[in-house]
Amino acid sequence: MKKRDISDPTSWWYQGAIHGFGLSKAAVLAVGKPWSEYSVWAQAVGFPPSEKLVDSDFWQQCQHGSWFFLPWHRMYLQYFEAIVRKTIIELGGPDDWSLPYWNYCDGNNLALNTAEQNQALHLPPEFGTTEPNPDFPGLWIEERAFFSVTHNNAACESSMRVPYFASTQGEPVGFGGQMNTFSHNPGTFGALEDHPHNKIHVAISGAMGDPNTAALDPIFWLHHANIDRLWQNWIQQGNSDPDSSTWLNQTFDFHDENALPVTIAVKAVLNTEELGYTYSKNYPLNTSTETLKIAALTSSLGANMFDTIAATTEPLKLTSTPASAPIDFLPQQKSDTNLKALSTPEISEPTSVIIMLENITGEGVIAPIDVFIRVAHSGERIQVGSIGLFGLSQASTPSKQHAGTGINAQLDATDVFHTLRAHSQWQLEDIHIEVEPSKALGEANATIGRISIKAEV
Repeated sequence: MKKRDISDPTSWWYQGAIHGFGLSKAAVLAVGKPWSEYSVWAQAVGFPPSEKLVDSDFWQQCQHGSWFFLPWHRMYLQYFEAIVRKTIIELGGPDDWSLPYWNYCDGNNLALNTAEQNQALHLPPEFGTTEPNPDFPGLWIEERAFFSVTHNNAACESSMRVPYFASTQGEPVGFGGQMNTFSHNPGTFGALEDHPHNKIHVAISGAMGDPNTAALDPIFWLHHANIDRLWQNWIQQGNSDPDSSTWLNQTFDFHDENALPVTIAVKAVLNTEELGYTYSKNYPLNTSTETLKIAALTSSLGANMFDTIAATTEPLKLTSTPASAPIDFLPQQKSDTNLKALSTPEISEPTSVIIMLENITGEGVIAPIDVFIRVAHSGERIQVGSIGLFGLSQASTPSKQHAGTGINAQLDATDVFHTLRAHSQWQLEDIHIEVEPSKALGEANATIGRISIKAEV
């Protein structure tokens, strides 16, 4: 497939460009660095492509920050798999080949021992490390920065607890994303897209860390097969896809294994058995009583209204060291009541709490950002979670689709406040939010426009 011309819909390069292309001035200037968007694409047969091809209805079509994220990528996997299978058969391989998945979620599976968990967090050995596996050289690319992810990056459970698929702007995000139209560049991510999808992309980094090159790394396809599996597992838990005709009837364009154009609707890809495949069940994981209690609390997300009870007043610029943002609590009666409930065990059980990080703008590929709550007077520091800024540069650049206002991310902080109220003596004014990149920023940069705490009304 890599030997085929970039204009051939069945080539590796064309399939990668369906997800993203868009060489930027910065990418061209980066030639000669360990990896760059330009250096990855310049390997393609027939490079550079014609402007007509770049501007076609088939390239740069990936759906991100949208409730079409999951169905679009399932379509993408379906046609890619068919193209690869036909190629394998032509080369004398098995006629029943199918895409495997990389189950990094097992890195947090309590039913496995430590060695098995750690193995799940590493790329499959066939993909190599700093050198290719000699038996599978085609699965290695030089433009892959890291070869394993952390337990935190691979955490899948919080997204699997979200009980509703879609959300509207300003609401806690749904499992599958925000209701909108065609959305190639990200804005507000759905729960599964944020955790673990985005974090895995930027944790592996290199080509995988940029939407315009991600699909050129073979591990991309195993990663997205796992995301597709998690969607099916979520449905098997008793959750439901949207029944909106706007969602069901939306169509997207691809090419099949014979290089013929096809148009397919979302409603045609919702049943994996009808598509010819199923995944093994792997949820729920073994969970503690405490985790189940928190799951019951967070299951109300989306069912009720949320009130902004505290927010930063100044943008926060990321550095390679922890950056702290003091939170100003809003003097509203409703907010004050919610805050007292959060900090005072005697008043009531804690309500659901989320932390919003809004209008994150910047450039480059940044490793997952760890987010902490710090209690000023005691120095206690508890990690809320982490976010992956996949598509940061694209979201920060104005286009026909958006104003370049950046990425919005959300973290469920219910369990953190539950822990704080049970085990700490703290005042509302003691709370600070700290953010810290898990790896040095290098030449990348990012600024968080606003951080807010929202509690269930």
